[in-house]
Amino acid sequence: MKRKWILFVLICFIIMIVISCAKKEAFPVLKGPYLGQKPPGRMPEIFAPGIISTGYSEQQIAFAPDGRELFLWLGENRPYCAILRMKEAGDGWNTLQVAPFSGEYVDLKFSISPDGKRFFFSSNRPHEISGKPADNFDIWFIERHLNGWSEPEWIDSAVNTDSHDYYPTAAGNGNLYFMSDRDGGYGEDDIYHVFLKDGEFTRVENIGPPINTALNEGDPFIAPDESYILFCCRERECGFGNNDIYISFRKPDGSWTPAVNMGETVNTSAEEVCPVVTHDGKYLFFSSNRKKIGGYPESPLTYDQVMRDLASPGNGSNDIYWVDAKIIDTYKPELLK
Repeated sequence: MKRKWILFVLICFIIMIVISCAKKEAFPVLKGPYLGQKPPGRMPEIFAPGIISTGYSEQQIAFAPDGRELFLWLGENRPYCAILRMKEAGDGWNTLQVAPFSGEYVDLKFSISPDGKRFFFSSNRPHEISGKPADNFDIWFIERHLNGWSEPEWIDSAVNTDSHDYYPTAAGNGNLYFMSDRDGGYGEDDIYHVFLKDGEFTRVENIGPPINTALNEGDPFIAPDESYILFCCRERECGFGNNDIYISFRKPDGSWTPAVNMGETVNTSAEEVCPVVTHDGKYLFFSSNRKKIGGYPESPLTYDQVMRDLASPGNGSNDIYWVDAKIIDTYKPELLK
């Protein structure tokens, strides 16, 4: 009887080891910068297919300045809308997890400050612990401490209003750029910036034409030195489709050059949103729902083929793309070169 019991325990132990090994093999070993992925060239490529870009809707990505932590915005609406986090440890990158501050409310559109000390994000979370979710999005932030990130803090009314205030992006000097549908703008959504002085946000200004128009401008990304801004807009005459990425450069007098569509290299007839340039200046990341699979098959699809396509990037849901950031210089006006 004792021998049978020992044999039973041994068999259970072996099964546990096999299951554990299978789980480890299910997630690949990822080491090095940008999850060890092969860098893209001048044509956008899907980033980390099957790992970051999947059959779900990946809307935005941002890496910390040291390149060892990333955040990913997954989904568009509850209950499948959250900010995920992934970190690199000594043995490589771990799996994606819901960020400690996310998963309860609708959290989206974020950025990491150039010094890596603050993570800004948009949320409908209540200001009071026992409160209900807000009817609008506000800008929140967390701060990096020695032992991790702080609890979320609401940016005061110098920035937030009763309207939607979201997609914050910080310059190196602390100035914050964001989009809002507050009254008094040029269109439904405009891009604003707020100045940081003595550690406090002060004057909020609409950055005005030629960036803001009667159309909807949003999803801003400001260069750390404020030399250029990337943003999204739909329905401009020079547009390629649903939502395109545009770029404008700051002139010596502080004004902005006319916004330029980033062309068919970046934009398509689908939706391109959430542009972000990495802190090392090497890559431009963005999200697109362009399709790479689908169409009419030569023969009827099997169940396995349907499930494979639903779980694969390029199926019409948003995926994360990246491209060599040198493409930005090709749009710089001659007078600024």
